[in-house]
Amino acid sequence: MKHDRFKFIYICVLTAGTIAVLIKAHFYPNKPIQATFEVPQTLDLPDWSLKSSSPINDNQRTFQSGRTYQYQQKQTTIDIEIRHIINTDGDVRDYFQVYQSIVPTQPIIQQKNGFYGLFTHQNRTYLSTCINPKGESTFTGVQFARNRNLYDIRPDRIALWLFSSTNLRDERCLWVQLSTTNRDRELLEKTWFTLYPKLRDRFRV
Repeated sequence: MKHDRFKFIYICVLTAGTIAVLIKAHFYPNKPIQATFEVPQTLDLPDWSLKSSSPINDNQRTFQSGRTYQYQQKQTTIDIEIRHIINTDGDVRDYFQVYQSIVPTQPIIQQKNGFYGLFTHQNRTYLSTCINPKGESTFTGVQFARNRNLYDIRPDRIALWLFSSTNLRDERCLWVQLSTTNRDRELLEKTWFTLYPKLRDRFRV
């Protein structure tokens, strides 16, 4: 008898919860998280000299802010692009196709201080990654989704999601791209390891 009563209560709670979620989805659809983040005008890169820095103004509907930089160290130059992308699935390969018409061919995906991809296109070597709101950096949509499920689906966020229009997952990405013409992958990695913690901490403030 107690077992049947417990089962009845469980079914009632489950049904009520399902109805509440359906009502919320219909009358109060979720809005993507669009926390404002301004990409900095300069980057903290010791031993490098800033040659240029300019905002990216194209396709503003798909990202909130963006900037291109060129830094020089002796005879070596490195180009950097950063975009704050919102409501995204976090797939860096898609970003290259959408924003630069580049299809990364067999990128080498490394896992050092998070994930990033390395590849060469038309005599230019690229390192690219997505800094996440929480969790390590990612390169693929699967890695990004894993972070969102791991860090965003928590009891406090579920409660906030149920009783507000806030999206359950924080689907923002700070897309960072470094490139150089000298095919020096070690240089790109060294620069990225210097830049990553500073950008990550600034993005998560």
